[in-house]
Amino acid sequence: MASSSGGAASAPPRHQGVATCASTTCHGAARPLAGTSVQQNEYVIWSEFDPHAGAFRTLRDERSTLIARRLGLGAADQAPACLTCHSEVVTAGERGPKFQPDDGIGCEACHGAAEKWLAGHDDRGAGTRADSLRSGLRALNEPAVRAEVCTACHLGSKDRLATHAMMAAGHPRLSFELDTFSELWRTSGGREHFRRDAAYAARKPVAGSAVFWLAGLVQASLVSVDQVQTAVGRRGLPEFAAFNCFSCHRNMGRRTNDAPRVLVPGDTPGALRLNDSALRLLATAVADRDPQRAAGVIRGLEELQRAANEDRVAVVPAVSALHLQLESLGSTLARSPISAADRRAVLNAVLRASAAGAYPDYASAEQAAMAVVVLLEDAGVEAHREADLDALFAALDDDTAFDQRRFARMLGRLGDAVKPRK
Repeated sequence: MASSSGGAASAPPRHQGVATCASTTCHGAARPLAGTSVQQNEYVIWSEFDPHAGAFRTLRDERSTLIARRLGLGAADQAPACLTCHSEVVTAGERGPKFQPDDGIGCEACHGAAEKWLAGHDDRGAGTRADSLRSGLRALNEPAVRAEVCTACHLGSKDRLATHAMMAAGHPRLSFELDTFSELWRTSGGREHFRRDAAYAARKPVAGSAVFWLAGLVQASLVSVDQVQTAVGRRGLPEFAAFNCFSCHRNMGRRTNDAPRVLVPGDTPGALRLNDSALRLLATAVADRDPQRAAGVIRGLEELQRAANEDRVAVVPAVSALHLQLESLGSTLARSPISAADRRAVLNAVLRASAAGAYPDYASAEQAAMAVVVLLEDAGVEAHREADLDALFAALDDDTAFDQRRFARMLGRLGDAVKPRK
């Protein structure tokens, strides 16, 4: 029999709750403190401006109440299907004395359960960050780590889905891009959650925006592939949330002359198209650097698309094969520095793909638009293209009125910003 001390040692670390971080000597200062590398007002910013702080409260508003009622879930703020992304779901044994389930998405939902690293994570001490990381603090400055943490709620996982039924009942369609959403979060409410300055870079290795974007595409692609197995391979009927909403949803009026919706050449009208917008954009991004691997990913995707529509038995091996390809690609990207020339080439590839019809639906165009902003900023030309970027996002104002040709024209206007200099 294991000793009680051994049992305690193996127990998972407890979540201490956001109140533990709220002291004015920690992260609860009313305003940023001068002369410190950390602002120390992060708790105030989170509580007043960060959408994560309101994640649980959202479950008590009118819209959430209606969604839960339509789905027969009872109270949304007690439904496991809702709490899994709107709260930190931890067992009673993993809750510290100040932990409150209604705090929403608090510090530890992203930074990790703090029991073992809280006391020693002050960056002023020599080696304390390394100690904290060994004790369970998540290295969110690392693109792959942040991508995995963020997509778990913003896109889901093979075990956690915003289902088709939820969306039919009123839940928003999920859309995510790692670098864009990271910056929106960092500056939410016009307040900086942390400063991206030399002091920050001295404490933590800093990757560029394009690196975060690529890491996010890899993780989003893995999520979309893994969800297919849940959606198609294990149930009598598909879970339609794993498919592209816009492969089915369109104007359903009485006109009969409209061309049938076909997102990719070769598909038949009515074919269910998996939600592959991130994956196809990833293949476009790496095609110049590694054309064979990019082509292999596309072949694996097409095999999975075929299996999902025609042969559900083949879904599981197709998912496994594509998952391995994506993991290998992600590892290669993480090890390979991406130069300024590489980033400009990727931007050109994303822009060129539009003329070839690469963004035929709202979801893929949305991903392309966020990618272009990241890459233009990285190239140092975003500020000079503000009017064109406004026009690009105006083309995405209404998903029911999305016009692929208009969107392609808007991307075309941005092409001259990255033409090689003579």
